[in-house]
Amino acid sequence: MRPGLYKVDTLDKRTALLTPADGQGEQYTFPVADFTHDVSVGDVVEIWQEGTKWRTKYREEKTESISSHAKDFVKRMLEKE
Repeated sequence: MRPGLYKVDTLDKRTALLTPADGQGEQYTFPVADFTHDVSVGDVVEIWQEGTKWRTKYREEKTESISSHAKDFVKRMLEKE
């Protein structure tokens, strides 16, 4: 896996199938537990590596799923309280 933007194509209990957001390249699986947000199919996430650990970030401006936006908003509100 390379650092970059990925779209979540499919999701099961433990893994997500990711494809590069630009549509080019290979598909990768990523552990659902390692995401920093409640991931949904259709989300666009940024993935990079810090040391030996992969980090993720939800890319709101690139994600078209309304339910993902709502879940991310609720999570941020709960974190601020």
